[in-house]
Amino acid sequence: MVLKQKSKVALWGWDTPGTNVQVETGWNGKVYKAVAGTDGKWSLNVSTPKAGGPFQIWIDGTNRVTLDNVMVGEVWFTSGQSNMGWSVAEEKNSENVLKNAKHDNIRLFHVPRQVSDRKEMKLRKQASWKSCDAKSVKHFSAMSYYFAVLLQEKLNVPVGIISASWAGTGIESWLSYDLQESDSKLRKSIERWNAWERAYSKDSAMYAEKMLVWQKDTARGIVNKPVKKPKSVHMLERPHCKPGALYNGMVYPCMPYTISGLIWYQGENSVEWADEYEYQLQNFIDSWRNGFRSDFPVLIGQLTNFNYPSAERAAIVRDAQLKAGEKDNTYVICTIEIGNPDDVHPNNKVPFGERFAGAALNKVYGKAGLADYPIAEGAIKKGSEVVVKFKYAKGLWVKGDALNDVSVYDANGHKMDVKTRIERNKLIIYGDNVRNAVKVSYAVDNDVKANLYNGDNLPAFPFTLSIKQ
Repeated sequence: MVLKQKSKVALWGWDTPGTNVQVETGWNGKVYKAVAGTDGKWSLNVSTPKAGGPFQIWIDGTNRVTLDNVMVGEVWFTSGQSNMGWSVAEEKNSENVLKNAKHDNIRLFHVPRQVSDRKEMKLRKQASWKSCDAKSVKHFSAMSYYFAVLLQEKLNVPVGIISASWAGTGIESWLSYDLQESDSKLRKSIERWNAWERAYSKDSAMYAEKMLVWQKDTARGIVNKPVKKPKSVHMLERPHCKPGALYNGMVYPCMPYTISGLIWYQGENSVEWADEYEYQLQNFIDSWRNGFRSDFPVLIGQLTNFNYPSAERAAIVRDAQLKAGEKDNTYVICTIEIGNPDDVHPNNKVPFGERFAGAALNKVYGKAGLADYPIAEGAIKKGSEVVVKFKYAKGLWVKGDALNDVSVYDANGHKMDVKTRIERNKLIIYGDNVRNAVKVSYAVDNDVKANLYNGDNLPAFPFTLSIKQ
């Protein structure tokens, strides 16, 4: 395993209620004491040195437990839905990646899938730390692995990754049910689920009848449209999507393990309820920090390019993710141009891992690196031109012959034909009718070819701005 260096880290376990428990740490021989409570649980904090190892930890209570091969370094928790869970084995270059996957100073902890209606105390028994090699990383999060390799290489300390992901999940699955129930804005996800539960019996019977007719017609050669599954049936077949289900089963049992930071890559399944996402994400960050008892840094991956059912709602989620970057110790990663518009699962997670690592190395560890993406701050009309100003835009440039995916609209919502140029790290928009422009956007549609970068070769975040007159 890996414990966070130079910290007070949490250790806990279970024994007979009332038992005196003694923990000795091998790096300094110091002894810590606790007493098992009425529920049998004991907990304490131990002080860790600077990075190093391997060490041992001895725990004495009713019996003696020895923890071997304990490293001290940096520990990151990674979570999200399918793209975060996308394994090394699924990568387009997986064979070569696995050939070079042995890293003695990287340790992996894959949180087993577990759905629960209550806050679980323990993970499933197969949960365990493993040294990183071709076997242990094969079905581990590829994005997390690439991040860990770069972090370990640049910091030269042991790195531990705790990864908890599940495909097709909205943020409400990863939020505390109690928190959602107690907050009128967050409760909307619970109310939806309750409505689906009430409708399920009637909807499932109706769906089964329609499917039977469709199957009989198909057998007779009659071609009909496929029967659409009711939303209630679709969702109730996915208990892992229930509000709080994965927080209870997969996250709460890990709390309050002392972590260095969190990487969160999720949002595809929240596009449908995009208007709720900003508030959900803000509360998600606060509640996880509270549960892990630390104001750890959070790295958020913004939704990448894909043909979403609603480009407008996907843009709302992206804006909510960028807004979260205004929170203390929270950083957002732009991924707009490294996705695949035709596949929600791009099969090369290396650029994602590199960008997360760049942000961590620069923002968390103070290393020189690539972490600041251009952020549009405002658009103002100057005569017959519109000027868009950015933060972090030094060396602003366009990759290719012309800037793609810029849209300018008049007060009636009509799109205008415009031209662009870069001047003194600003985007200048001009054309015959620009005087009538009231709104400008960049890279907010589906299937964009985003190509605006700063001098560090980092892409500009998508944006929509009202134009100041």
